[in-house]
Amino acid sequence: MRIRFIPALAIVFFAWPALAGGMNSANFTTTQPITVGTNQLKPGAYTFQVTEGQTEVEILQKGKVVAKVPCHWVKLSAKPMASEVDTDSGKVTEVSFRGNEQAVQIDQ
Repeated sequence: MRIRFIPALAIVFFAWPALAGGMNSANFTTTQPITVGTNQLKPGAYTFQVTEGQTEVEILQKGKVVAKVPCHWVKLSAKPMASEVDTDSGKVTEVSFRGNEQAVQIDQ
């Protein structure tokens, strides 16, 4: 019995930081090169993810981290119905997450 319990406990232990902090993610597809912080992303599909309270957004492509950028949290006037990545002049400026009253602004 202990042998079965220990692996289950290990899974909970390693998953806890993501569950406790509230992992947020937003999918984004670009057909043009785009700048995120100091990183230039090629056209393609990406996932932006950040844990609540953290000050760095991870950008993943096909499940692998391709960039990390500094960010800060801002309060929204309402919880968005869908996650959204905002851009301005070829740069990602903000990422909002479905059902979260806070978004992250990308530090340039």
